[in-house]
Amino acid sequence: MKHNDITVILLLYHTPKKLIKNIKNYRDFKLIILDQSNDFYTKKILLRKYKNIIYYKLSNKNLGFAKAQNLLINKVKTKYFFSTQPDIFIQKKNILKLKKLLQNHKSNLIAVPNINETYKMFKKNYIKIKEMIGAAFMSKTYNFKKFGMFDENFFFYWEDVDLNERVNKSKFRIMTDITCKAYHLSGNSTKNNFKSRCIRGVNFRFGEYLYLYKYNKFRILKLFREIFLNILRLILNLIFFKLSKVEKNLFNLVGILKFIICVIKS
Repeated sequence: MKHNDITVILLLYHTPKKLIKNIKNYRDFKLIILDQSNDFYTKKILLRKYKNIIYYKLSNKNLGFAKAQNLLINKVKTKYFFSTQPDIFIQKKNILKLKKLLQNHKSNLIAVPNINETYKMFKKNYIKIKEMIGAAFMSKTYNFKKFGMFDENFFFYWEDVDLNERVNKSKFRIMTDITCKAYHLSGNSTKNNFKSRCIRGVNFRFGEYLYLYKYNKFRILKLFREIFLNILRLILNLIFFKLSKVEKNLFNLVGILKFIICVIKS
């Protein structure tokens, strides 16, 4: 059975081939994909195998999560969209539960599956929550666009934390159905190499400071302390040849520098 009122949006970036098979769970929905690693081979295979793909864009430029998500959401023509990642496993029946959650609660902007969580039993299956992660969620397309979508100043990480903050300060809600199960193999949607670790590490620290700055929680003393401590730890880890920790210190420093440049430009 086809569900023509839901579009599934999916971001790919150097995605391990073993995770591509999860796309079969979306056969009964319209599917749009953005691959930011410019993988022509995977595109050819997927277009041949899945006739429900209505849009497939390749790019050799990494736009980051927030900007890429907004790009795909703007391509959606259906009433609902479900945003997911290749390392998310969710059954069709649970995607439809999310749609029902949006239909039955007008103040619900975002419906999320129960991802690797254990909740206490309630009289009702659905509950209001304060936080969601961007790995898997559904919304009414018009409402999400009108709300402002993701803040594109965030590159990768913290854009969902920012969205939580904005929703919680508005008249809208984030809700979950505790019977709606999904499984997230966290951190496995991209191949683990130096480049991907750098993108994650730098932008996690950048996003953290940008979030604090945006909501007036930023403290300049913390910034200088972090710079000093990371330089000190970097030197010590180099002396003791702890390369993985050197990486982390370096990424932290670059992330802080990126934040400072961002603030100066703004």
